[in-house]
Amino acid sequence: MIYRLGQLVLLSCITVGVLWAAADNATPHIHIAVRAENFTVPPSTGPLTHIQVRNPHDKMCTVTVQPKFPDGWQWTPKHRTVTIEPHQVKRLPFTIEKATDVEANRYLIEITVRNGPGKMVHTQSVVCASAPYFKPKIDGKFKDWSDAIPVTFTTAGKKTVVRTYWNKQYFCLYVQVDEDKLYSYKKEAAMVDAVQFALAPRNAVTASVPTAKAERYEFLIVNSAGMFAKDRCFFLIKPGAELSVSQQRSPLEALELKEAQVVVKRQGRTTHYECAIPFAVTPAIKPDVGREIHLSVLVHDPDGTGVRDWGKAAGLWSEQRNRFAWCAWGPAEWPADPPYDSKVEWGLCSSKH
Repeated sequence: MIYRLGQLVLLSCITVGVLWAAADNATPHIHIAVRAENFTVPPSTGPLTHIQVRNPHDKMCTVTVQPKFPDGWQWTPKHRTVTIEPHQVKRLPFTIEKATDVEANRYLIEITVRNGPGKMVHTQSVVCASAPYFKPKIDGKFKDWSDAIPVTFTTAGKKTVVRTYWNKQYFCLYVQVDEDKLYSYKKEAAMVDAVQFALAPRNAVTASVPTAKAERYEFLIVNSAGMFAKDRCFFLIKPGAELSVSQQRSPLEALELKEAQVVVKRQGRTTHYECAIPFAVTPAIKPDVGREIHLSVLVHDPDGTGVRDWGKAAGLWSEQRNRFAWCAWGPAEWPADPPYDSKVEWGLCSSKH
């Protein structure tokens, strides 16, 4: 059984300490950005996890990074010292030798960074972000999802829960959205509720110029208006397309992915989005146990919270906002600041335990 997870951060539980405590006030200290990656394997399996360290300044610096995982866990090494060039990001590996999974899928991690006599403390609530192997029925009943690992984040008091599975044929996604009302998709609609998500290989990046090529697959799931209307999935962009395409609001009708299986169902105050995307349409992502990929999610709730951004919840840095990371579409409204990058760690594992 292999679970690949990096460390995931929950929006409602992120706390960042950015104060340098200096023994000598005359000595300048450089603020270094840190972030624990998502677990791409359940902690109890003893995965290798990474902490990202970024130097945002024009001066090289040397820092010591010391994580503290939950009580009872064992890891090695206890700290790492690294020299970082200006504007460089380094990934520091730490091996989890002993850990315990928790049903809530929420793990508090404290990272201390020392720069000479200065010290910074960064705290994250981290989750396991991985898809167990299973083939659910996309039927609007949702009972098949009990063994999927829930990733939960809260935006303006509204909860979003993301679950995933994979099998040799499909990548499967189930998103529960706490919202006041569901606006279905129809032509010329002024508002549409939707789930927008992106899949990409682990080494994919998002450029910042319109002529660069996309390295992701991006999809949009909507509920269709009408009692007998079929819920739909649209294929917004694929690798090789110019990123300028992402800012063109192309007619969605021409982008429908008919091979996708989709059900969107409203129950009480929760909208359930369930879909299966064939791996045949994402050839750059190979469905294998232990595969590390990128998955990120946006929830569109135009009459409520607006755009809910999993990248923000996962602790991406503010410098990772990128207007080319997500495709504009139909009547979707975007905040003044662009969404975060659509590249958040995820894993394909064998089972939940």
